[in-house]
Amino acid sequence: MASRLSPEYLAQDRRPQARIGISVVTVLSGIVVLVRVYARCKIIRSFGYDDGLICVAMLINIAIMALTFQVLRYGAGLHIASLSASDVPYLYKWLVSAQLAYMLALWLCRLSGIAFYQRLNPRTGPYSLILKLSIAFVTSIFITQTLIIALQCIPLSALWGATKGKCIGSKAVFYSTASMTIICDSLILLLPIYIIFTIQANLTRKVALASVMCFGIFTSICRILAMIPAIEDSDATWYFSVVMVWSDTEVSTAIIALSLPALKGLFSGMRNKRKALSEDGRYGTLTEDRKMENFNRFRHEGNQPSDFYGGRTSERDSSGVVGNNPSDEALWREDI
Repeated sequence: MASRLSPEYLAQDRRPQARIGISVVTVLSGIVVLVRVYARCKIIRSFGYDDGLICVAMLINIAIMALTFQVLRYGAGLHIASLSASDVPYLYKWLVSAQLAYMLALWLCRLSGIAFYQRLNPRTGPYSLILKLSIAFVTSIFITQTLIIALQCIPLSALWGATKGKCIGSKAVFYSTASMTIICDSLILLLPIYIIFTIQANLTRKVALASVMCFGIFTSICRILAMIPAIEDSDATWYFSVVMVWSDTEVSTAIIALSLPALKGLFSGMRNKRKALSEDGRYGTLTEDRKMENFNRFRHEGNQPSDFYGGRTSERDSSGVVGNNPSDEALWREDI
């Protein structure tokens, strides 16, 4: 077959573009996570389970990039006719490893999203039970997807032709894992609807947050669409690079979307801190009575006490936070 194909066709290579795309989205998500950690530790001063989970997801995302580069090294992004027989086993070994890491990263992102919803509305009762059931559900889906990928061939080495065995087929693997991904992502998107439209925030902010939560579904759809040619076309490896890019983009986008509220808190805290400092500069060295007068005026204008101190509440007023959201997320504040 290869003898009937032109040298120009066999020389086509999508790998350089794939490496650039994967590197860009991974680095961008890494920067966002670093800023998020700084915001939560230094500005908001409330590092929660959602932050820890997203940090672990970012580490897995870096591992996905490294694994993906190995998949590209051994032929993803090249025409299947141009691959050497010795490279094919390595390609599929690294591909399976990347798929397992991808599933782990998405699971951690989903758990982080659920933990964030708990942070926004830490109530007990039915809502808390729903979140616990959601954790159990997404975890069971993760375990199921992992088993499907790891046991798609028995033994797994039959996948790359090293031994004879039984395989369920790439189409069955794709459609089963993709359908579970859609169900999980839909659940994560539906969970916060009640919170978003019952919190103390104007309609614009509610719509903005809903848009952030729904943005992640876009990359999930794109990845699924990109995988269809890879399982339907006989030249599957040519499309693998596109699938790799969208898989990394999906994880990176989920990390970024889940970090946006914390970034909002960073910029709000910096702005309010500058505002408080400008008040001090205007009056020079203030007495305690004058500082309290400025503080009371700041609250009277509709601001949160924590805003006066650059995103945190002072010790003397640690119980004076207004509103029903103890997470200190500046995203909800009307003065921003």
